[in-house]
Amino acid sequence: MITPNGRFMTQKKICLSMSDFHPESWNPMWSVSSILTGLLSFMMDNSPTTGSVNTTAAEKQRLAKASLAFNCKNATFRKLFPEYVEKYNQQQQSEQVEQMSSDVPQEEKSRSRLENLGNSPGDEKNVDTLKDARRNRKQTFPTWMMLLLVSILGVVMALPLLQL
Repeated sequence: MITPNGRFMTQKKICLSMSDFHPESWNPMWSVSSILTGLLSFMMDNSPTTGSVNTTAAEKQRLAKASLAFNCKNATFRKLFPEYVEKYNQQQQSEQVEQMSSDVPQEEKSRSRLENLGNSPGDEKNVDTLKDARRNRKQTFPTWMMLLLVSILGVVMALPLLQL
C-alpha cells in the first residue's frame, strides 16, 4: 500500500491469502476480478493481520478524502492517471475561487449581480458556446481501465498455457 487508508500500513508488506506471505495458497487461475474482490473484502474487514492498522470510520473517511491530494504528489500516479490529476487541479481551482468569493462582502456581491443582470445581450450566446464546447470535448479512455482490460486479456490468453 502506498496511499494512507486507515486499514493497512503504508510501505509495509500485507498478509493476505493472495500475497507472498502465503505462497501455498496462491492459485494461478485467480482472475484480476477475484484478486480485487479479495482485496476489497480485506479492506472492509476489521480483523487484525500483518500490516494492518486499527482506525475509526471517521479517520478512514478523512484519509479517503485526502487520498487524491496525496496521490497527485506521486510522479508515477501523475503519469498513469492524468485524468485524476486534472480532476484534482480543477477541485483546487474551484476551492480557490470559492475562497476568494467568500472574501468579498455579501452586499457587494448582490449589488454586482444586479448591475450585471441584463447588461450584456451576448450572455446567451456565450452560454451556448460553452455548452457546445463541453459536448464536443473528446472523452479520453481512463488509463486505469485500459490497464485492467490488458491484464484481463493477458490472463485469458495465458489460460491455455496453464493447462499444459
